Order: sequence, then C-alpha cells, then structure tokens
Amino acid sequence: MNHRITDAVVLAAGEGRRLRPLTTFQPKPMLPVANTPVIEYVLDSLFECGIEHVVVVVGYRSGRIQSYLTARYPDADLEFVKQDARLGSGHALMQAMGHVEGPFLVCNGDNVIDADIVASTLERFSVTDSVATLAVASSDTPEEYGVVISDRGRISDIHEHADANEGYLVNAGVYVFTEHVFDALEQTPAFDGEIRLPDVIHHLDGPVTSVLVNGEWLDPAQPWGLLSVTEKLLSRQHGSEIALTARVHESAVIEDPVMIGNDCEIGPGVFLSAGSCLQDNVSVGANSVVERSILSTDARIGAGAVIRDSVIGPGATVGDGVVSPGGHADVIIEQKLYTDRRLGSIIGDRATVGANVTLSPGSRVGAEAIVGAGTVLHGDVRERAEVVH
Repeated sequence: MNHRITDAVVLAAGEGRRLRPLTTFQPKPMLPVANTPVIEYVLDSLFECGIEHVVVVVGYRSGRIQSYLTARYPDADLEFVKQDARLGSGHALMQAMGHVEGPFLVCNGDNVIDADIVASTLERFSVTDSVATLAVASSDTPEEYGVVISDRGRISDIHEHADANEGYLVNAGVYVFTEHVFDALEQTPAFDGEIRLPDVIHHLDGPVTSVLVNGEWLDPAQPWGLLSVTEKLLSRQHGSEIALTARVHESAVIEDPVMIGNDCEIGPGVFLSAGSCLQDNVSVGANSVVERSILSTDARIGAGAVIRDSVIGPGATVGDGVVSPGGHADVIIEQKLYTDRRLGSIIGDRATVGANVTLSPGSRVGAEAIVGAGTVLHGDVRERAEVVH
C-alpha cells in the first residue's frame, strides 16, 4: 500500500543524566557498549533495512555525535538538526519537520536495536491502514518505560509510569509515522514542561498499530545497564576479540568472551573475566583483576588492583592496589532509589583514584575529581572535587 520508506529520524539530543558522571563530556548515544557507541548500532540497522536519508536530532554535546557519525559514515546521506532546548522527545521530533518526507521511521539514538526490529516495524506499517506503527517489546522492568495498552495490535494508550513490574509490553522507541505527526505534535500538550512523543498517539487522526518485536532491543539507561547490555552483546560473539595491536603478557589470563581494543597493554599476571571490555589504549598493571567491567579509552589501571562490575571513564587513572569489589548496592539516581543493583563503582572522565583506595559498591567519582591515596569511599564525589581520607 505504501511506497518504500527511505527516510528516518534518529532522536539523539538527550544528555543521559542517569548515567552521570559518564555523560559529563559525551552524550548517552555515544557511550560504548561492546566497544561500539550505541548510536552506531542504530544507524547500522537503518542502513541494513534500506534507509537512505537519516536526520539526526542532536542537542547535548552535539559536536561529539556529528563528528563521529560523519567520519564513521562518510558516504551516507546524514543531516543534523539541533534541538537547542531539551523539551522532550516530541519536541525533538518537531525539529525534523521539513527535513523528511512521509511516511518515515523514527527511533531513539540511545537504545541498541537491530535490523529485525526496524524491518518488523516497517513491514507492519506497510500492511495496515494505520497512520503510525509502534514497536513494542516485553520487559521485566516496565516501570522504566511507557507501557503500551493495545487491542488486537491497535494501540489505545501508553502509560508512561506503570506501577506493576511484570507481564507488560513496553514502548521500544521505534516508530513509523506519516507527515501528519507534525500537526499532531503541535496539538500535544506538554507534561512537566516536555512534549513526549508517546503522547502524540492521542492526537493522530487514524488508527495506530503495534508490532511485537523479537529482535535485539537493549537500553543501557543506568550504569548497571551499560554493564549488562555489554555482557549480553559479548555473549553473542564467539570467543574474545583482541585487537592485533594489543599487547597481552603471556602470563595474563583472559576468560572468554572479552573485547580488547587497539594499543591496549595487559601486564603480567592480570586476570580479565568474561564480560569485560577494554577500549583503545587502556593499560592494566601487573596482577590486577578486572571482572565484568568497562575500561574506557586511555584509562590506566595500576598494579594489584581489583575492579569488578565497574565502569572506568576515558582518561581515568586508577592507582596501585585500588579495590572496587563490586556486588550489589542501593543507588540513588536523579532522586530515585534503585535497590539491589549489581554495580561496583563509576569513575568519570579523567578522574584520578589514588593508590590503595577502596570504592564501596555504588560509589561514583565525578569527572576530573581526585580521590586521595588510602581513602575508603562511600557515595559520590562531585566533578573536579578532591577527597582525602
């Protein structure tokens, strides 16, 4: 019924405040899972499904996204539009008005998706008389997402905040709209100062359909999500992926699967457990243990350190004998309490953690902060702050 869809809008303007301090200098869509920025999974899926023109809505730290995608996809038809004020996902889509011809695809730039999800959503739209189609997925934590209420595949409502925690289908953040969505967005009232894209379904003139997607939909919304999403992606590969330029000492023990990027140096007696990712130019000192952790580009881990369930930001330095034992913790993010989450520590960009520091589960060290030697750290350290014991 509809001609082939070749336009898409990727919403990538958000900051990712729940992932602070990792998003101090880079937006959530650029955070790496399995050593690849989240937004790259999105664009790869779009191009695989025949999308030819992609409008990327950018905002927070927009230069990071633009420079990376322009270099990564030099021959692609990419267009960048700016959302100057973060006024919600619906407002973000409105910035693409006049830049796409309908019908067109819309997806979040901060969720990992695969081509199966995109293809299923496009196919469902093409065989129905709907004005929009929304991908839905099963979730064990529906309270984190908009819960979709549907009747035989037609959507009647999306509850932004569910109060139960099982058996729900949630909004997977992949849509097909006609150009009429822009008129509908102008009629959509703001909620808490934001125009939310899911709210537009009440203002569309025609049926909205859904499709249950079985493909890969993963949302690294919080720090422990970065770790679990990385672990899931690694589990799908065969063995470890070690760059040719990485230097791994013959006495180091590597447990499959891990990823080790270019120019990394793994010292003698080091143990890297399954689920760990080292980006480029990371060094790990002698006899250190790294378990199920992400070590970002240019990170330095000293000798005899123990790093579990942790994320070390770009350029961060962790001294000799530092212990981040991992485990489970109660964490407060954006004034919300998350209980019993598997999380070690989060160390922001270019932060320095001195020798023999102990980082309790759930502790966070802000970007460019300094934690003095021998400190036992509980809780958070602000950006650029200095803590001594």
